[in-house]
Amino acid sequence: MRSARDTLVMLLAGGVGSRLSILASERAKPAVPFGGAFRIIDFTLSNVMHSGLELVGLLTQYRPQSLMEHVRNGEPWDLIGRERGVKILPPHTGKQDSDWYKGTADAIYQNLAFLQDYRPDKVLILSGDHIYRMDYEKMIARHEARHADVTVAAMPVPWDETQRFGVMVTNEEGSIIDFQEKVKSAKSNLASMGIYVFNYGVLLEELRAVVSARKGFDFGKDIIPGMLGRRKLLGYPFTGYWRDVGTIKAYHEANMDCLKRDSGLDLQSWEIRTAPDIQQAGDRPPTVLGSVASVTNSLIGIGCCIDGEVAQSVVFPGVRVGKAARVRDSIIMQDTVVGDECQVEYSIIDKRCRLGAGAIIGTGTGSVANRKFPSHLDCGISVVGKGVVMPGGARIGKNCIIYPGVDLTQRMLQRMDDGETIMA
Repeated sequence: MRSARDTLVMLLAGGVGSRLSILASERAKPAVPFGGAFRIIDFTLSNVMHSGLELVGLLTQYRPQSLMEHVRNGEPWDLIGRERGVKILPPHTGKQDSDWYKGTADAIYQNLAFLQDYRPDKVLILSGDHIYRMDYEKMIARHEARHADVTVAAMPVPWDETQRFGVMVTNEEGSIIDFQEKVKSAKSNLASMGIYVFNYGVLLEELRAVVSARKGFDFGKDIIPGMLGRRKLLGYPFTGYWRDVGTIKAYHEANMDCLKRDSGLDLQSWEIRTAPDIQQAGDRPPTVLGSVASVTNSLIGIGCCIDGEVAQSVVFPGVRVGKAARVRDSIIMQDTVVGDECQVEYSIIDKRCRLGAGAIIGTGTGSVANRKFPSHLDCGISVVGKGVVMPGGARIGKNCIIYPGVDLTQRMLQRMDDGETIMA
């Protein structure tokens, strides 16, 4: 295993996640539940564990409470001991300009004291909001063998998605000779995965020259392009499953990939670790399927009670699906109750919701994007926030958003047309 003095991990987990809409309105994006039993950050932490790395600096910022409660001291990922662990690094307070990080590089810069305490040979910088399985040890070994100053993990993406990523051009030896951050007309479709291995001394010099001088605050936009021609930049090709789940559509699709044998996302073989829900007094009971229940191609968590139909869906622990209810192409999170004769289609229902008997969610044509957030929700999915109470017989269209905690029974609201939003 690599010690902290060899390779120190800095895990960026403070993003707002605005494109995930209300799923990330009350929690950090890496803390969003995924795959019926996990949180998004579990994938990166499990990768760290499987790669034999020992110490992680977890940089938090936006609504970090649930994230910190989940990660705690890192014990579920075997990151606990005298020389190992997860160190929570919240934003510093009392700064003259702003307490909040201005970008990815600024987040690392504001935690230089933590880096200097360990003075590692290398720093592995990761993001906590991607779904993938990767052996970082192989990337670090390649970085060392090629004597690189920084190595950037990269994989091809569809050309029509290049504007969402930093893209690079590499030569025959794999060295990065050009880098563009989120441009409309990209020179390449080889996208940066936001995974960097830096030599410690190089990282300090670049952060001090760029961030300290207020010339820029991001790795993809400022640090990496500014190193071209001056430093040895290496691209590390990755060919496995990797998904940026920063949008509602991508998040839904990645969850559905858990149900496809050929998607490349295999929760069992990846050996993803997670922390138990600390709010549970004890273990949940076994899942119970009623005499007329029907479950096809779905993930069903423990402690569920299914009396209706569930198809092509991800159902988290403690969910109840009533008699003659139907759940299709949807994600239902912990302890939600889907009443008798409900219909839930192509929707995401957050934790502890109560859907009254006969309610229908996901009806409509889907031709109208969400009017309040058209750039965030136009794919037909409807999103119901944590703790929403819905009256029996309610009709909710497509591309709809209901904010956490809303009780539609008190508002006497029975219908939402396509693209409507109900605020708290």
